[in-house]
Amino acid sequence: MPIQVVNTRNVDKTAFAPGLRISSDMDLLFLSGVTARPPGLDASAPYDYSDSIEDQTRSVLENIQEILDEAGITWREVVKIVRFYTEAGGNAIRAEYLGDWQPCSTTLGVDRLPDPGAKIMYDVTAVVPRS
Repeated sequence: MPIQVVNTRNVDKTAFAPGLRISSDMDLLFLSGVTARPPGLDASAPYDYSDSIEDQTRSVLENIQEILDEAGITWREVVKIVRFYTEAGGNAIRAEYLGDWQPCSTTLGVDRLPDPGAKIMYDVTAVVPRS
């Protein structure tokens, strides 16, 4: 599936692509509000989040990895990440998962997230090739 980086500003390599053009027959996969909360845990059940932004980041990315695996795709098909955080950090851990792939990305610092104790939340958009 052709995914082409669009870089009209000729920006040097950063942690994200300025834009991506996707030319293919595909489906879109949207992941909303992924936190460190285990996927099988009822959303109304209390959860004791780690105080470490690095631990929470790893758990968020593991939760996303599970969904990507279930969809039969890799991080290479992730085209957009919106990251909300109450505490900065976790960039090195994110790089472990993304490798050299740089999806479009937006990061927002917020006062709090909907789930008490959560310090980071990802919204993700990925493309899924049609079989």
